[in-house]
Amino acid sequence: MLRKMPKMLLTTQPSPDKYNLICFPYAGGNSHFYLRWRQLLGHDIAIHPVHLPGRGNYIKTPSLNDMDSLVNIMARELTLFRGMRFAFVGTSMGGWIACHLTQKLLRLNVNLLPECLVLCSTASPEHRFLLPDLDGVDMRTALARIRDFNPACMRTLRHPELASLFLPVLQADFKLCREWRFANTPRLNCPVLAFHGEQDSLVSEEMMYHWQTLTDRSFELMQVRGDHFFSETPSEEFCGILKDKLNKLSDLRRPVVR
Repeated sequence: MLRKMPKMLLTTQPSPDKYNLICFPYAGGNSHFYLRWRQLLGHDIAIHPVHLPGRGNYIKTPSLNDMDSLVNIMARELTLFRGMRFAFVGTSMGGWIACHLTQKLLRLNVNLLPECLVLCSTASPEHRFLLPDLDGVDMRTALARIRDFNPACMRTLRHPELASLFLPVLQADFKLCREWRFANTPRLNCPVLAFHGEQDSLVSEEMMYHWQTLTDRSFELMQVRGDHFFSETPSEEFCGILKDKLNKLSDLRRPVVR
Protein backbone atom coordinates (compact mmCIF):
# COMPACT_ATOMS: atom_id res chain seq x y z
CA MET A 1 0.00 0.00 0.00
CA LEU A 2 1.37 3.41 -0.98
CA ARG A 3 1.89 5.96 1.76
CA LYS A 4 1.51 9.72 1.62
CA MET A 5 4.35 11.95 0.48
CA PRO A 6 7.09 12.08 3.16
CA LYS A 7 7.26 15.26 5.21
CA MET A 8 10.95 15.80 4.50
CA LEU A 9 13.20 14.79 1.60
CA LEU A 10 16.22 15.97 3.59
CA THR A 11 16.51 13.96 6.79
CA THR A 12 19.89 15.24 8.00
CA GLN A 13 20.39 18.43 9.98
CA PRO A 14 22.26 21.42 8.50
CA SER A 15 25.78 21.96 9.83
CA PRO A 16 26.47 25.67 10.47
CA ASP A 17 30.22 25.11 10.88
CA LYS A 18 30.68 22.88 7.82
CA TYR A 19 30.33 23.05 4.05
CA ASN A 20 26.96 21.40 3.32
CA LEU A 21 26.63 19.31 0.15
CA ILE A 22 22.98 18.69 -0.79
CA CYS A 23 23.04 15.66 -3.08
CA PHE A 24 20.56 14.53 -5.75
CA PRO A 25 20.51 11.02 -7.30
CA TYR A 26 20.55 9.75 -10.87
CA ALA A 27 17.38 8.38 -12.49
CA GLY A 28 16.18 5.22 -10.79
CA GLY A 29 18.68 5.54 -7.94
CA ASN A 30 18.72 6.80 -4.39
CA SER A 31 21.20 9.12 -2.75
CA HIS A 32 22.64 6.77 -0.13
CA PHE A 33 25.81 6.30 -2.18
CA TYR A 34 26.85 9.89 -1.48
CA LEU A 35 27.55 8.86 2.11
CA ARG A 36 30.61 7.03 0.74
CA TRP A 37 32.14 10.44 0.04
CA ARG A 38 32.36 11.34 3.72
CA GLN A 39 35.62 9.63 4.57
CA LEU A 40 37.43 10.97 1.50
CA LEU A 41 36.14 14.54 1.79
CA GLY A 42 36.90 14.95 5.49
CA HIS A 43 35.08 16.20 8.56
CA ASP A 44 34.64 19.80 7.42
CA ILE A 45 32.15 18.78 4.72
CA ALA A 46 28.65 17.52 5.57
CA ILE A 47 26.79 15.22 3.17
CA HIS A 48 23.01 15.61 2.87
CA PRO A 49 21.42 12.98 0.59
CA VAL A 50 18.06 14.01 -0.87
CA HIS A 51 15.69 11.04 -0.44
CA LEU A 52 13.29 11.13 -3.35
CA PRO A 53 9.96 9.31 -2.99
CA GLY A 54 9.61 5.78 -4.34
CA ARG A 55 13.05 4.49 -3.32
CA GLY A 56 15.24 3.82 -0.31
CA ASN A 57 13.55 4.78 2.95
CA TYR A 58 10.54 6.04 0.98
CA ILE A 59 10.07 3.02 -1.28
CA LYS A 60 6.38 2.75 -0.35
CA THR A 61 5.58 6.34 -1.26
CA PRO A 62 4.56 7.35 -4.81
CA SER A 63 7.35 8.66 -7.03
CA LEU A 64 7.28 12.24 -8.29
CA ASN A 65 7.32 12.63 -12.06
CA ASP A 66 7.06 16.42 -12.20
CA MET A 67 10.15 18.63 -11.87
CA ASP A 68 8.28 21.70 -10.62
CA SER A 69 6.58 19.78 -7.80
CA LEU A 70 9.92 18.39 -6.69
CA VAL A 71 11.78 21.70 -6.62
CA ASN A 72 8.89 23.42 -4.84
CA ILE A 73 9.24 20.90 -2.00
CA MET A 74 13.01 21.33 -1.92
CA ALA A 75 12.82 25.13 -1.95
CA ARG A 76 10.76 25.02 1.24
CA GLU A 77 13.12 22.60 2.98
CA LEU A 78 16.20 24.62 2.09
CA THR A 79 15.15 27.47 4.36
CA LEU A 80 16.85 25.46 7.12
CA PHE A 81 20.17 26.21 5.42
CA ARG A 82 19.74 29.98 5.37
CA GLY A 83 22.96 31.74 6.33
CA MET A 84 25.03 28.57 5.90
CA ARG A 85 27.50 27.49 3.23
CA PHE A 86 26.02 24.92 0.89
CA ALA A 87 26.33 23.57 -2.63
CA PHE A 88 24.18 21.31 -4.79
CA VAL A 89 25.57 18.03 -6.09
CA GLY A 90 23.86 16.03 -8.81
CA THR A 91 24.62 12.88 -10.76
CA SER A 92 23.04 12.72 -14.24
CA MET A 93 19.32 13.47 -13.60
CA GLY A 94 20.33 14.89 -10.22
CA GLY A 95 22.26 17.64 -11.97
CA TRP A 96 19.14 18.74 -13.85
CA ILE A 97 17.21 18.84 -10.57
CA ALA A 98 19.99 20.95 -9.03
CA CYS A 99 19.89 23.34 -11.99
CA HIS A 100 16.10 23.74 -11.93
CA LEU A 101 16.11 24.23 -8.16
CA THR A 102 18.76 26.95 -8.43
CA GLN A 103 16.65 28.75 -11.02
CA LYS A 104 13.62 28.40 -8.74
CA LEU A 105 15.52 30.02 -5.86
CA LEU A 106 16.66 32.84 -8.14
CA ARG A 107 13.06 33.54 -9.16
CA LEU A 108 11.95 33.55 -5.53
CA ASN A 109 14.69 36.07 -4.69
CA VAL A 110 14.90 34.78 -1.13
CA ASN A 111 18.65 35.23 -0.55
CA LEU A 112 19.11 31.48 -0.41
CA LEU A 113 21.44 30.21 -3.13
CA PRO A 114 24.09 27.50 -3.45
CA GLU A 115 27.71 28.57 -3.53
CA CYS A 116 28.20 26.30 -6.54
CA LEU A 117 26.80 23.41 -8.55
CA VAL A 118 28.75 20.15 -8.65
CA LEU A 119 27.63 18.14 -11.68
CA CYS A 120 28.66 14.53 -12.25
CA SER A 121 27.89 12.85 -15.60
CA THR A 122 25.23 15.46 -16.39
CA ALA A 123 24.65 16.61 -19.96
CA SER A 124 23.79 20.28 -20.31
CA PRO A 125 19.99 20.75 -20.55
CA GLU A 126 20.22 21.91 -24.16
CA HIS A 127 22.19 18.79 -25.12
CA ARG A 128 20.09 16.17 -23.37
CA PHE A 129 19.92 12.66 -24.76
CA LEU A 130 16.54 11.14 -25.62
CA LEU A 131 15.26 8.95 -22.79
CA PRO A 132 13.11 5.91 -23.62
CA ASP A 133 9.38 6.16 -23.04
CA LEU A 134 8.43 3.47 -20.51
CA ASP A 135 4.83 4.54 -19.96
CA GLY A 136 2.06 2.06 -20.73
CA VAL A 137 4.31 -0.83 -21.78
CA ASP A 138 4.75 -4.25 -20.19
CA MET A 139 7.82 -5.08 -18.12
CA ARG A 140 9.52 -7.08 -20.87
CA THR A 141 9.25 -4.20 -23.36
CA ALA A 142 10.36 -1.66 -20.75
CA LEU A 143 13.43 -3.70 -19.83
CA ALA A 144 14.35 -4.11 -23.49
CA ARG A 145 14.15 -0.35 -24.03
CA ILE A 146 16.28 0.30 -20.95
CA ARG A 147 18.86 -2.25 -22.08
CA ASP A 148 19.09 -0.65 -25.51
CA PHE A 149 19.39 2.80 -23.93
CA ASN A 150 22.10 2.02 -21.39
CA PRO A 151 23.07 -1.56 -20.44
CA ALA A 152 24.58 -0.27 -17.17
CA CYS A 153 21.05 0.46 -15.92
CA MET A 154 20.38 -3.29 -15.92
CA ARG A 155 22.56 -3.92 -12.88
CA THR A 156 19.55 -4.00 -10.57
CA LEU A 157 16.82 -4.65 -13.12
CA ARG A 158 18.08 -8.05 -14.29
CA HIS A 159 16.58 -9.68 -11.18
CA PRO A 160 12.77 -10.02 -11.47
CA GLU A 161 12.11 -9.17 -7.80
CA LEU A 162 14.22 -6.02 -7.97
CA ALA A 163 12.83 -5.08 -11.38
CA SER A 164 9.29 -5.00 -9.98
CA LEU A 165 10.47 -2.53 -7.31
CA PHE A 166 12.74 -0.27 -9.34
CA LEU A 167 11.06 -0.18 -12.74
CA PRO A 168 8.22 2.12 -11.53
CA VAL A 169 10.85 4.48 -10.10
CA LEU A 170 12.76 4.54 -13.36
CA GLN A 171 9.53 5.12 -15.28
CA ALA A 172 8.69 8.13 -13.11
CA ASP A 173 12.22 9.55 -13.28
CA PHE A 174 12.45 9.18 -17.05
CA LYS A 175 9.08 10.92 -17.40
CA LEU A 176 10.27 13.73 -15.10
CA CYS A 177 13.34 14.23 -17.29
CA ARG A 178 11.53 13.92 -20.62
CA GLU A 179 8.84 16.45 -19.68
CA TRP A 180 11.15 18.97 -18.03
CA ARG A 181 11.05 22.17 -20.06
CA PHE A 182 14.36 23.90 -19.49
CA ALA A 183 14.39 27.70 -19.63
CA ASN A 184 17.74 29.43 -20.09
CA THR A 185 16.62 32.26 -17.82
CA PRO A 186 17.29 33.13 -15.14
CA ARG A 187 20.92 32.38 -15.78
CA LEU A 188 22.84 30.56 -13.08
CA ASN A 189 24.84 32.97 -10.95
CA CYS A 190 27.04 30.42 -9.20
CA PRO A 191 30.20 28.58 -10.27
CA VAL A 192 29.77 25.20 -11.94
CA LEU A 193 32.16 22.31 -11.27
CA ALA A 194 31.55 19.56 -13.83
CA PHE A 195 33.07 16.07 -13.67
CA HIS A 196 33.07 13.65 -16.60
CA GLY A 197 33.97 9.97 -16.39
CA GLU A 198 36.57 8.95 -18.96
CA GLN A 199 34.63 5.75 -19.78
CA ASP A 200 31.17 7.36 -19.84
CA SER A 201 29.41 5.94 -22.91
CA LEU A 202 26.18 7.90 -22.32
CA VAL A 203 27.28 11.50 -21.76
CA SER A 204 30.16 12.95 -23.76
CA GLU A 205 32.62 15.57 -22.58
CA GLU A 206 31.19 17.96 -25.18
CA MET A 207 27.64 17.50 -23.80
CA MET A 208 28.90 18.65 -20.40
CA TYR A 209 31.08 21.44 -21.79
CA HIS A 210 28.01 23.45 -22.76
CA TRP A 211 27.16 24.10 -19.10
CA GLN A 212 29.58 27.02 -19.35
CA THR A 213 27.05 28.89 -21.50
CA LEU A 214 24.44 28.77 -18.71
CA THR A 215 26.32 30.46 -15.87
CA ASP A 216 27.61 33.98 -15.35
CA ARG A 217 30.27 32.68 -12.98
CA SER A 218 33.24 30.36 -13.39
CA PHE A 219 33.03 26.97 -15.07
CA GLU A 220 35.42 24.02 -14.93
CA LEU A 221 35.12 20.64 -16.63
CA MET A 222 37.35 17.89 -15.26
CA GLN A 223 37.95 14.32 -16.43
CA VAL A 224 38.14 11.55 -13.83
CA ARG A 225 38.48 7.80 -14.00
CA GLY A 226 35.26 5.80 -14.30
CA ASP A 227 32.04 5.47 -16.27
CA HIS A 228 28.65 7.20 -16.08
CA PHE A 229 28.26 6.09 -12.46
CA PHE A 230 31.76 6.96 -11.22
CA SER A 231 30.28 8.98 -8.35
CA GLU A 232 28.87 5.79 -6.79
CA THR A 233 32.38 4.52 -6.06
CA PRO A 234 34.28 7.76 -5.47
CA SER A 235 38.03 7.70 -5.97
CA GLU A 236 40.62 9.57 -3.95
CA GLU A 237 41.44 11.44 -7.16
CA PHE A 238 37.88 12.72 -7.62
CA CYS A 239 37.28 13.62 -3.97
CA GLY A 240 40.68 15.28 -3.73
CA ILE A 241 39.94 17.50 -6.72
CA LEU A 242 36.43 18.29 -5.46
CA LYS A 243 37.61 19.24 -1.98
CA ASP A 244 40.38 21.44 -3.38
CA LYS A 245 37.95 23.25 -5.71
CA LEU A 246 35.38 23.80 -2.94
CA ASN A 247 38.06 25.19 -0.64
CA LYS A 248 39.25 27.61 -3.32
CA LEU A 249 35.72 28.81 -4.02
CA SER A 250 35.17 29.36 -0.30
CA ASP A 251 38.41 31.35 -0.05
CA LEU A 252 37.21 33.63 -2.85
CA ARG A 253 33.99 34.37 -0.95
CA ARG A 254 35.72 35.28 2.31
CA PRO A 255 36.29 39.01 2.87
CA VAL A 256 39.88 40.17 2.76
CA VAL A 257 41.11 41.42 6.15
CA ARG A 258 43.46 44.38 5.78
